[in-house]
Amino acid sequence: MAVTAGAATAPGAAAQQRNCIDVLAGMSEFSRFVNGVIRARAVADFRNANSITIFAPTNDALSGGARSVLVDRLFPLVDGNREADPVLAPAAFQAHVIQGRHDAAALSQNGSLTTAAGTQLRHSAANGVVTLTAQGDTSARVTRADIACSNGVIHAIDAPLIR
Repeated sequence: MAVTAGAATAPGAAAQQRNCIDVLAGMSEFSRFVNGVIRARAVADFRNANSITIFAPTNDALSGGARSVLVDRLFPLVDGNREADPVLAPAAFQAHVIQGRHDAAALSQNGSLTTAAGTQLRHSAANGVVTLTAQGDTSARVTRADIACSNGVIHAIDAPLIR
């Protein structure tokens, strides 16, 4: 399944015309996340959703030990090839999606949201930094907020929200 990617753009008018997955695909810092969404066959879920917030781990967030654990769990070796686990892989990416547009101002207020995977995600802010905490006390910080897209908003995070 291919993702149409235009030139990388900063948040703004051009990004507003493209849906969230296409905006992410146009930004090299999210290539690992986008490749995982593609391999999990979840592109349509991101492309067709209305009014969503995506907490997208950057490539740096998906490197090293976190990457190997996630790859092994979500895309296990089957007959020498990595295949997407049909249940875990899509659910892992849905754990990074919230229904509704939640901008940085909304996230700066302490609260809780439910992900598309059905898990609770707490958000809080201190010294201008928004922190997200998922089940099992997995946490991530928003490193870049309010990346606009036609069907929602994206926030870059420094760690995946699953372990």
